[in-house]
Amino acid sequence: MNQRKTLGIVFTILGLILAVAGPLLPGGLHLTLNTPPGAGHVTAFIATAGGDILAGTQAGEVWRLRDERWTRERLDLGDQPVLAMVGDPGRTPVGTAAGLAFAPAGAAPLAGRVSSLLQTDQGLLAGTATGVRLLIDGAWQTPGPTAMIYSLVSQRRGDGQWLHAGTIDAGVLSGSAAAPGAAWQPNNQGLPDGAKVFSFATTRGGLLLTGTDRGAFWQSQPGQPWRSLHPALDGKRVLSLLLVDDASPGRARLWIGSDDGLSSLAVTEEGAQLTPEGSPQLADRAEQQPPLGISGILLNQGRLLVSAGMVYEYGPTALSGWYWISLAGVLLILIAGWLIPAPPPAVRG
Repeated sequence: MNQRKTLGIVFTILGLILAVAGPLLPGGLHLTLNTPPGAGHVTAFIATAGGDILAGTQAGEVWRLRDERWTRERLDLGDQPVLAMVGDPGRTPVGTAAGLAFAPAGAAPLAGRVSSLLQTDQGLLAGTATGVRLLIDGAWQTPGPTAMIYSLVSQRRGDGQWLHAGTIDAGVLSGSAAAPGAAWQPNNQGLPDGAKVFSFATTRGGLLLTGTDRGAFWQSQPGQPWRSLHPALDGKRVLSLLLVDDASPGRARLWIGSDDGLSSLAVTEEGAQLTPEGSPQLADRAEQQPPLGISGILLNQGRLLVSAGMVYEYGPTALSGWYWISLAGVLLILIAGWLIPAPPPAVRG
């Protein structure tokens, strides 16, 4: 075998490796667009019990992500912005800017803005522009006080279960799940006056976290003072929170959605104490973050997705510019074809 042919074989092998390896080379963890095609601004964002992702939009549409494909649900919501969902729309209620759609059978109508929903053992909770509403035996109870509700959460602790409402300008309202129809009480000691409360998260041990327009805070138990989670978050709009437990007991990763984008912070829970480890770190470069604040974060079947006007997925991506590597492989194969001599023509007798 002459040297030219040997070199051609080497180039062929290297070329094949580069051509195939190009799109397979890891490019790190990044945010990439994965939004419903042609959908408008996403205003509601949940994961269903069946493992699907639902995205409600400003135009009154609901889109479903299943098996890597977005499809639009056939629903008539009167073109009203979708603000809240608790499960598969149609079979479960949907909160819109004009009221509650697909209310449970026998329920009285609920008009006006419904910005949040929470299903409890005692009945359906709805957050409205004038306060919390509780559906019991088909009638809506009004626990009070009057406030514009933005978010709702249930907190289970060793000493019972609590319900909390995040408000615009009135901080947090809290009530016992054992008596949700009783008047909810302000739960604001340690929070900035008039805080806008956008989001909640609960730890494995029952500690409560909240995201506000002036930072993130945590509370050891209802009625105790709120404490700043980390100085780096003070004064920032923390729009969404997602706490993901680590395999190690007491450790978790807190995903934080803000106007700066997606970041994360490791936290440790020891009894009634929550301690951050290090500082919040952006999940991607600043220039790769969505142009709008991140209002929702979901972890579903190992996938981290965020809502920021559009839907983005955070995870492994291919190496940027991988096609140049594959192109180099193709060129090596072409060069190898030139180096390896063609077989001599067959001699006819």
